Amino acid sequence: MSSLSLTSIPAGTYNIDPAHSNVGFEVKHLGIATVRGSFTKFAGTIEDGVLDGTVEVASISTGQEPRDAHLQAPEMFDSAQYPEIKFHSTEVEASGDEVTLVGDITIKGVTAPLTLKGELAEVAEDPQGNARIGFEVSGKIDRTDFGVSFNQILPNGDKAIADKVKIIVSVSAVKA
Repeated sequence: MSSLSLTSIPAGTYNIDPAHSNVGFEVKHLGIATVRGSFTKFAGTIEDGVLDGTVEVASISTGQEPRDAHLQAPEMFDSAQYPEIKFHSTEVEASGDEVTLVGDITIKGVTAPLTLKGELAEVAEDPQGNARIGFEVSGKIDRTDFGVSFNQILPNGDKAIADKVKIIVSVSAVKA
């Protein structure tokens, strides 16, 4: 894999536009329902095809305040000690409208590889004349690899919260 070609993402620095982007996740609960959430505060740049992003853990939102508070507890994300989740892409491949980002994600001080795959949007100009790029990608992690290990065992032996978590990132970025 290599950096994106200039026909995919023009050279330069692009700042992620949080008003038109989303960093979310999905995880199975009790093996029957998918719980979805997102982080409302995040920032990042794309510079010559390399994505660097940071998420504020305390901004987690699942629509349930007690669950959001528990997700910030030490047995989960431990937002007091580890206030950020970071991602840095090390390889990018684009073909047509498909994109693959390979990089490193850091959660609770643990860094592990993560591959995100999805769609690359065409370069566009917004109504104010700014150049924009965009993509939507997803990938999976095992949350226990990062010490996000709280769980309850159900009567049937299954876990209340799945270990696999799907990460979904939708980005609109503006040329700096």
